[in-house]
Amino acid sequence: MNMQDLLARGRKAVPPRLAAASSLPPGFYTSKDVHALEVERVFRRHWQAVGHVSEVPEPGSYFRFDLAGEPLLIVRGADGTVRALSAVCRHRWMLLKEDAGKAASFSCPYHKWTYALDGKLIGAPLMEGAEGFAKENCALPSFACEIWNGLIFVNLDGTAPPLREQVAPLSLELAPWRMEEMELVGRLDFGQAYNWKVLVDNFMEAYHHFAIHPETFETHYPAAITYVDDAQGPFAALRIPHKGNEQAETLFTPLPGIPDKARRSFSVFNVYPSCLFAVLADAVIFYRLKIETEAFFQLSIYLLVHPRSLDVEEAEARKEIFLEATRAVHHEDIIACEGVQKGLASGSASPGRLSHLEAAIHQHQRWLLSELERA
Repeated sequence: MNMQDLLARGRKAVPPRLAAASSLPPGFYTSKDVHALEVERVFRRHWQAVGHVSEVPEPGSYFRFDLAGEPLLIVRGADGTVRALSAVCRHRWMLLKEDAGKAASFSCPYHKWTYALDGKLIGAPLMEGAEGFAKENCALPSFACEIWNGLIFVNLDGTAPPLREQVAPLSLELAPWRMEEMELVGRLDFGQAYNWKVLVDNFMEAYHHFAIHPETFETHYPAAITYVDDAQGPFAALRIPHKGNEQAETLFTPLPGIPDKARRSFSVFNVYPSCLFAVLADAVIFYRLKIETEAFFQLSIYLLVHPRSLDVEEAEARKEIFLEATRAVHHEDIIACEGVQKGLASGSASPGRLSHLEAAIHQHQRWLLSELERA
């Protein structure tokens, strides 16, 4: 099936009205051609979350991230600015770094070309015989970089409108959490052998709580009472109330100013295409996806808590409880997501009808189709 036919099938399966909608056809999850189109028209064109500011706390702090095939260095410069630089040496393409850490400059391990923290070339040994060579013409390419609520976003092609303008309604809602001041209290890393959209679909619906999470979620957060906000921009918001509208127990101390509603529910968001995070009264759980192929991505789950919220007895033990609870939930989700990926390969697989509880999936798939069709 050619791409135009597949896109047409997608439009038929995902009409404007949720009540008449199905999921995207299986080819959107399994096709190498669809993945290539996503790289071109989605991952390179739109803002992608690559990490949290706690990973680059001071000048010289850096980490590596590969985005849509582009090796990046995320680094805080001497001026305090966080930048997204190419990690590829301008001489003969060696990767400058493969790790995370702190450095005063970046020296290529191949021929020792050296770059300042802002990407300027400051050293190139034995280049005197190269006619017309000038260090000022050999800076590392830089990419658009924006920090929003403590999350670091990169836009590769530089044409996306400012992220803050696109997610303004969310900024107002999330302000009381002061996410930019949060600390990383734990991180879980997984290699995931299924399509990235399988995780996004799973993350943005609570319909599966009673089947996949009968003890970890359904007891306190029943699927039947969850709901999704109407679309307000390139993001989706899933609301998950506590059973009986009761105030949920917390491991940490919520900051002053956190609304009462947030103590009786939690919210789950996707800033398109794939910045996933859950906002609890006392913490934030951020899912960072490093998408590699149509059937594999690296997932890092960040557990973020404000320093003032950590002023509790046995804080270290509570961090460990938080980490293990998150690990347990995701292991339950892995079973579901891997099962879906196997089912997608079936010759009999076809679009399945969506429940009213899956409105966020419908919103995301409508957005994704429009971007894939935009030349």
